[in-house]
Amino acid sequence: MSIFLGFFPDSRSNTMISSLTDSVKSVFADLGIKVRWSNPKTYHSTLLYLGKTTSPLKIFIIKHKLKKFQFKKFRVRFNSVKLGISRQYRELIFLDFLEGGEEMRELYLKLKNLIGDKGDINFIPHLTLGRVNKDLSVQESANIIKDLNNVSKMMNVSEIAFEVSEIKLVKSEDEKYSFLLEIKSN
Repeated sequence: MSIFLGFFPDSRSNTMISSLTDSVKSVFADLGIKVRWSNPKTYHSTLLYLGKTTSPLKIFIIKHKLKKFQFKKFRVRFNSVKLGISRQYRELIFLDFLEGGEEMRELYLKLKNLIGDKGDINFIPHLTLGRVNKDLSVQESANIIKDLNNVSKMMNVSEIAFEVSEIKLVKSEDEKYSFLLEIKSN
């Protein structure tokens, strides 16, 4: 079980992301590289990861703190498909943001302070598409990055955009999501 705060694309954007992912899948299939792809029904951007095991009391306290939380809706727009968000997550296949990244960083810091989370300070706004199942060689990474850039241009990734008007407190268990709290923008 995992608990996080995040937001989900609207249905139109979700369909576009799913279509884009089909093209990205071919890049990896052509190279014979296995990937654990995200379920299109659960595409989301995490604003704050709250842990794998969170007690009912801690969830109650978090929900209580979040009831007072306010934010202004904002627009997000994707930039391109990337591989390897950091050294720690070299295997990650993700969409980065052209618009909305700064608003996400601000929300991350506000939520982190409100909840009292002392975890990792490094926050990189993204939406995960999948994870490579093996360590890639330098050459494999270089080839994939080049191919992903071509797919990003061909598929017009920057046309995928939506407004974020709701943040959800989500419990994820066995790839099933339940919403513990929904925070609407003001």
